[in-house]
Amino acid sequence: MKIVVSVEEPGIIDQVLEYNPTFIEVRLDRMEGDLPDQVRAIREKTAIPLIATLRSREEGGRFVGDADLWMRVVGPVTRYVDYVDVEARYRDHAPFIKSQGVQIVASLHTNEMPTPPELGRIEALLRSYGDIPKIVVKPRTADDLLTLVTFTHQAQKPICTSIMGAGFRYARAVLPLFGSEFVFCHAGTPTAEGQYHIREMRQLADLLK
Repeated sequence: MKIVVSVEEPGIIDQVLEYNPTFIEVRLDRMEGDLPDQVRAIREKTAIPLIATLRSREEGGRFVGDADLWMRVVGPVTRYVDYVDVEARYRDHAPFIKSQGVQIVASLHTNEMPTPPELGRIEALLRSYGDIPKIVVKPRTADDLLTLVTFTHQAQKPICTSIMGAGFRYARAVLPLFGSEFVFCHAGTPTAEGQYHIREMRQLADLLK
């Protein structure tokens, strides 16, 4: 299970490193001040791969702005990270990001539960510009969750799937068992509703082996 710890300020990085996650996600949309300087400070403390994420308000984050503003924020930090999360709405900037030697987590977050054909179309769109598709949806019923699990199991790999909100929270631990590439956690302050602490996720992973 590849565990990603999301962080929103550099001061927590020493605490995060104690847990030795597989990846660290730097949530640019939840940070203030000189972002390149803060990301550089994190980079200097660890060789753990970094994912830079500037999540839009439409997809559950705090960033408000068009694609050009998004790029003006993200561009200067690409030199310090290994991956950039690129929502479908910002995909026109994917070629530049790749030209910097950075891989792309191509993401789409929705408060809806897409049908299986819709999930397939979303996956195809995300793969058209990214290295790892990340699809986050909101199941309303157990049948919805089974649909997501089945899609994850059958999809081309790598793929990352997860859920929005606290409902069906346990799906965050279950989906990696069916092929989801990452599970996103926190190390003190959740950056999304329903996230587990990395310590809890490690315990769950051990129990589910």
